[in-house]
Amino acid sequence: MKNIKVVIGANFGDEGKGLMTDYLSSTLNNGIVVRFNGGAQAGHTVVTPNGHRHVFGHFGSGSFLGLPTYLSRFFVVNPITYIKEFNSLKSKNVKPAVFIDKDCYVTTPYDMIINQMAEMVRGRNKHGSCGLGFNETIQRSISKNCFKLTVEDLKNEALVRKVLKNIKDLYLQKRLMELGIDNIPDMFLDIISSKEIIENYLLDIKNMLHTITVTNLKILNSYDDVLFEGAQGLLLDQNHEFFPHVTRSNTGMKNVNELIKEAGYSMENVEIVYATRAYMTRHGAGPFPNELETKPYEKIEDLTNIPNPYQDTLRFGLLDLDLLSKTIQNDLLNVKGLKYKIKISISCLDQLDEKIDYYYNSNKMKTSVGNFIKNVFKAIDVSEGYLSYGDSRETIKNIIYSLN
Repeated sequence: MKNIKVVIGANFGDEGKGLMTDYLSSTLNNGIVVRFNGGAQAGHTVVTPNGHRHVFGHFGSGSFLGLPTYLSRFFVVNPITYIKEFNSLKSKNVKPAVFIDKDCYVTTPYDMIINQMAEMVRGRNKHGSCGLGFNETIQRSISKNCFKLTVEDLKNEALVRKVLKNIKDLYLQKRLMELGIDNIPDMFLDIISSKEIIENYLLDIKNMLHTITVTNLKILNSYDDVLFEGAQGLLLDQNHEFFPHVTRSNTGMKNVNELIKEAGYSMENVEIVYATRAYMTRHGAGPFPNELETKPYEKIEDLTNIPNPYQDTLRFGLLDLDLLSKTIQNDLLNVKGLKYKIKISISCLDQLDEKIDYYYNSNKMKTSVGNFIKNVFKAIDVSEGYLSYGDSRETIKNIIYSLN
């Protein structure tokens, strides 16, 4: 019997998914972390009890604890950022075991260039992308087979060179025109024409292949416990009403449900943990209900979401428990044929004042932190969950509430 857990962000991302994955990883036996969506643009922060810190992109947030990572076919692999992160982890005495599905799409330098140019040209109409080419990789891969690269293809350097040439000669200009970019900014012209960028990319691929095992979903059969780690949040799901200010990904249970059934685990009990901060954040452009002009509490400190040219600065808002409940209930429509139990995790509780502002039952509330927590559990209709009072797993409390 498999022990299956899922961590899903319930808002715009940055809800403490890395923290919860690290905590749950510490409870597993013979476990593996599965990344079921997203790609290198994920930024899941883990701080160990002894102070080691890493922002995970390609690797599962159980890596500090020695858990291997499986990048499912829904994950987009970026060899450039992968090898940088691998070396960063190596410098922290972490050498993660990584299994990558052979059918994963692969990002090229051209995808990143197109992405960054598009966001620059949009100006005030930015979509909120972080500039790593995630959406562009998918768009290119589904356009024509001659432009598609998968992890399996990376073993053939001649094929990779051919696809890169096709992208540069036949796809790049056409895609830029589709995005309304008539003139390539000078800062990108030299990069596009550079032979060095291709050779460096091929070297990154070569180095990456030495550190991974190319496989498929059957790898999960070797493990007793499976922990699915989501990227981004439900309000960024590609089918959400906030389109186009979303990610091109299924951020909730849709992909997980599909992978569980394909692996033959549909009869197992699944624990789904929906993660939220005690307030809301959004890093990037787009709609933001209950947004504030400044951060709501002075003790808030975020070292991960630093300002950048594509997402600008981190935005803050008040948590709306009605929206949170609705969002989770909508995601549970994707859980068909599974036996499951849901829990809630609330992070950043150590950053609050004695009283906390939030919305509940269409009213703005200001209550004690204790009453806020109880109202979160009531709004989601759960009796169990996790409370985080710091940045590492040792600050998390597993609690049970009686809602009667």
